[in-house]
Amino acid sequence: MDDDSFRLAASLVGKAYADQGQQAIKRREGLTKALLSERRLPRVGWDDASIEHLLSNLALMDSNNFLDNAGVGEREV
Repeated sequence: MDDDSFRLAASLVGKAYADQGQQAIKRREGLTKALLSERRLPRVGWDDASIEHLLSNLALMDSNNFLDNAGVGEREV
């Protein structure tokens, strides 16, 4: 989520909760950035939610998962 989304969330759940959520997401994104920039596995393993966050983001980059995309390849027939 971007900063505007967190500001909107704050109007629903309060600024403190929205800020905590934003910090949690930024922390997980920091792990991904470190993994990609260092190009090696971290010394300390990740928790399940961080692994799932990475895999979910990678899956969203797959063209088969783009919004409004209709697959027409031979696998979809």
